[in-house]
Amino acid sequence: MKKIFLVLLLCTLFINTFVAQSDNQRDDTEKKGSGGLLGTYPMSDTKAIQSYYQNLFSSKSSQRMSDLFPSYDVDKEKLIEKLREAIPLQGPVDPSKYLVGPGDIFDITIVGNLPNSLIVQVSPEGSLVIPTIGVINIKGMTLSEAKIEVEKVLKQQFKNANINTTLISPRIFSVSVAGIVNNPGNFYASSVQRVDEVIYLANLKTNLAISEISQLQNQERELLNRSGIIQYFRNEELTEKELKMSLRNIQLTRLNGETLIVDLVRFYATGDVKYNPFLQDGDRIFIPNESLEGNSITISGEVRLEGQYEYSEHDSLSSVLSICQGPTNLADLEKVNLYRTNFSTGEITRIVINFQNILNKSDNDIPLQPGDRIVFRKKYPRETALSVTIKGEVLSPGVYPIERNNTTIKDIIKEAGGFTNYASLSEASIIRFGEEIDKANENPDYMRLAEMRLGNMNQRMREYFNYEYAIKRGIVAVDFVDLFVNDNENFNITLQDGDVIIIPEQRNSIYIFGQVARNGYYSYLPDADFNYYINLAGGYGEMAQSGDARIIKAGTKNWLEPGDTSIEPGDAIYIPREMDFEDKTFKYWFTWFSEVVAVVAGIATVILVAQSAK
Repeated sequence: MKKIFLVLLLCTLFINTFVAQSDNQRDDTEKKGSGGLLGTYPMSDTKAIQSYYQNLFSSKSSQRMSDLFPSYDVDKEKLIEKLREAIPLQGPVDPSKYLVGPGDIFDITIVGNLPNSLIVQVSPEGSLVIPTIGVINIKGMTLSEAKIEVEKVLKQQFKNANINTTLISPRIFSVSVAGIVNNPGNFYASSVQRVDEVIYLANLKTNLAISEISQLQNQERELLNRSGIIQYFRNEELTEKELKMSLRNIQLTRLNGETLIVDLVRFYATGDVKYNPFLQDGDRIFIPNESLEGNSITISGEVRLEGQYEYSEHDSLSSVLSICQGPTNLADLEKVNLYRTNFSTGEITRIVINFQNILNKSDNDIPLQPGDRIVFRKKYPRETALSVTIKGEVLSPGVYPIERNNTTIKDIIKEAGGFTNYASLSEASIIRFGEEIDKANENPDYMRLAEMRLGNMNQRMREYFNYEYAIKRGIVAVDFVDLFVNDNENFNITLQDGDVIIIPEQRNSIYIFGQVARNGYYSYLPDADFNYYINLAGGYGEMAQSGDARIIKAGTKNWLEPGDTSIEPGDAIYIPREMDFEDKTFKYWFTWFSEVVAVVAGIATVILVAQSAK
């Protein structure tokens, strides 16, 4: 009794370990798959398409790598049993396409007066041997045909019974892989698995990859370890190697001599299973080297994934377009340009294709040739949605559509419901974000140097130019006070796509800083003059240079003398400090002396003129 309890306990621990490992692997796979692969490749990179589908191939196949094993002579019968337990299904088997073969296991149920259920395996000769009934030959039949044949034979003996034939376990067989893979040879697979799965396994760095090794018994594990052909890898390590194999011209040769071309790029792009068929007994797979030079097709322009493709037999315009994820909404489908090169003469022929007619089935598809270049142009006028953004103190801030060269500032402010009671028009601004066609213009250092290259500037002017350029922004020159208060239509400009209108909240204060007793914010008082605010701040400091005091306007940031402007909410008052005697350089004294001489000379001139007049 203790032995039985111990065995049950060990089995329970084994099952829990297996389930936990399976869940972890599934979680890891889901985490990797959730991010997607398309976003990691720039659309302008002509090699991005091949890298995208190579890695997509790696990602999809790594999820199934533990279900295929090389057919080494390592206790085959037990290994096959483990394989049979782990075979994943991509949905229900299609009876009209599944070919029955040696090793398939069926459950035949006879429902009659005496119900009976038989488990029968297809023999190496392709037949079902049923005790007391006989031999049923189903060689070369599909699953649906085999079911009909079994029912027909059994009905002869069980005329009033219901016959149900069910495939309960697909067979395991060996397929060979050769070509540009790390481990060419024979591999175990099943008829519910596709070509890409065994190709991926053949390209691993290992001779045998078994992630579910914990399922094997101790004796089996020791046998496999002694063989020296097992190496453990995590999923992320399996995808490190960059694949160089062709994914579009894989040759699949059936046992009957039929040769198919497997196109995994097209399979992953369209999901059409005919480009990645199910495996069959005795299949031979050959993977050639990837060949793009002189054997490629380039597609660019208004497509979702532009790039360079390896040419495959029977490529057409529509098939290649499906690989690159289709055209964008801006593509001109009625004027697609196909450039075809005559490599013997170097002559290029331009063919204009109405792809819309191909989609409508009114024109035939265009077969492609190696070296073809396809360009999808943009429509004109381009059906692009134009918009501006309003932020801040309007009743309904947000994004608003505009018409090209037609919508003005007043139009948008009106649509946004107008200003709130707290809007500061003196600080309002419009920032223009224009997309540069020449990417070099997006580099501020390049633009700064280019604009000052032909300028006749001294060192001081260059320093000031660099300062101004460092704080340069795409500000649109608009005076909102003059436009909306004084109704000056000169500022009612038309808006452009991407413009951002900023209406700050009115700050009912001014800021005083510099040589005053108390720096800080002070409440704004209408009609209060400059001296009122200086007194409010405690008066000038001992080192204040009051003659150079300036008012910094909130909206324009312009520095004005107190007598040249009124103080408005949001303005700032700056009182500079007198220069210390030791800081007064020769330049300062020379300038001071020049000003004094100029004043004295002016006075002397006036006196001389007055005396001469006498």
